[in-house]
Parts: sequence; C-alpha cells; structure tokens
Amino acid sequence: MAIEFGKSTDQAQTVPALVLEVDSTSIRDYLAISDSLPVLVLFVQENDPTSQSLLRTVKTLTEKTAGKILTLVVDAVKSPELAQAFELKQIPTLLGMLKGQPAPLFVGDQPAEQVQQIIDRVLEVGKENGLTGVVKVAEPEPELSITHQQAFAAIEENNYPLAKSLYEKALVENPNDQLAEAGLAQIKLLIRLEGKDLSSLVRSPGEDTDAVLDRVDALIATGSAKEGFEQLLVLFEKTAKDQREPIRLRFVELFLVVGNEDPAVMQARKNLSLLLF
Repeated sequence: MAIEFGKSTDQAQTVPALVLEVDSTSIRDYLAISDSLPVLVLFVQENDPTSQSLLRTVKTLTEKTAGKILTLVVDAVKSPELAQAFELKQIPTLLGMLKGQPAPLFVGDQPAEQVQQIIDRVLEVGKENGLTGVVKVAEPEPELSITHQQAFAAIEENNYPLAKSLYEKALVENPNDQLAEAGLAQIKLLIRLEGKDLSSLVRSPGEDTDAVLDRVDALIATGSAKEGFEQLLVLFEKTAKDQREPIRLRFVELFLVVGNEDPAVMQARKNLSLLLF
C-alpha cells in the first residue's frame, strides 16, 4: 500500500485531541497538518510495556505544547502497511513530520528529559521552516437532554409518533432548541413517508399539490435535495399567493432536514426569497 505523505487536502486545524490513535485510513486526515506545524508519528504495540511507557511520556509532553505539535499514534501490529510505508525497523519508534516529510527521531523508550529535548528541537526546526501553526482541540459535543435521548430511542424503535411528541416537548421547554427543531422536521418527513414506496413516488408523474409534495419528500429522503427543491419551487410559483403558505412551511421543514449549510438549501432559499419578495 502506498501512502502519499502530505498529499491530503484536508487543511482543518481543529482536531479531536492533541494525541490521536490512527490507522492507514484515518492518518490521511491529519498528514497535511504537517504543512502548518510539526507532527509526530509514534509507532507502538498494544501489549508492549516499553511502547506504553513511551506513549505516556510523549502524550504528556505533546499536551504541554498546547497545540504546537500534533502526535499520531499507530499500532504497528494492527497497521502493518503503515509500518512498511514508514520503513519501521523497531517498536516503539518516534518520527517527526515536517511538510509531509517523515524523519526518524529515536527508537525505544527514552527518559522524559531527553524526549523533551527532542521535541524542543523539532519545534525549533519547524519554526525555522515557517511551521508555527497551532491546532486546537474541538469542543466536546454537549450531552443530550433526557428528552432528546428518549426521542432517539423512540426513533430506533420506529415509534415515530412518540419521537414527534418528545421533540415537540423539547421545543416547549426550549423554543431555541435547534436540534429538536431539526429532529421534529425529520420525524414529520418519516411519518409522511411511512409505508410508502419511495421509488414509485420519485417516478410519479402527478402534478397536483399533494402528488408533488409526496414526490419532493421522496426526493429529499433519497438524497436528491436539489431536484426536490426545484420541483417544490415550481409548485410554489404556480400556486395562488393565498394558498402558498403550506408549501412555504414545507420548504422550511425540508431545509431543516437537509441542513442549512447544504448548497441545495442555500440555492433554494435564495430562489424562494426572490418569489416571496
């Protein structure tokens, strides 16, 4: 397996943690960070005491840098293709990466003082090469309320009416609960489509309001948001102004289902605004 060092296009500087366990797939998400700051790659073995001792040391010292270094931890036994790609000869091994280029730092366990000196030197070399970026740890997801947890459980049990009532309850408790608002919109969509053949709905030629709304629901549910919004927009445009409100509300619901940052939603919202004003 060939690993293309530094070829990832992911330039995000927010990470789940400063010390991350990675494999041959997930490592690609972080290699490009070495274009902005030094990255350490530590090869260990799960049941090897020397590996675990060095891991504890490197973890502590990495966290002390407050984001000036990112450490990727690889289990050499579980990811032999990475061990081969990095030409690993011994476990544990610590490598440094600057601008996508790996360089061995040392093998075996080392005293914390010596590891600190090596990390300091890596930071110096990084600074000399303009690698002075900082990664920050992403904020943890807020814990879900009991009501939300119950709603998720109801969805898993296909009890959509219960989930709907729970999301409605959550919105009564907090009208600004965006998660509940989106959840309610998704549940309403599931309820409308329950027991229906999505493929048949998508192919349905009906042009009356109910037929179009059903077809749009099916298109949204099957991932064709752009086409769904286009058809809903046509329906809105040809509907008498005093009868458009239900269609506008369906737009609002489906925007929540698809997500406000989706390009299809942003375009549909723009087109709808032109018709409204």
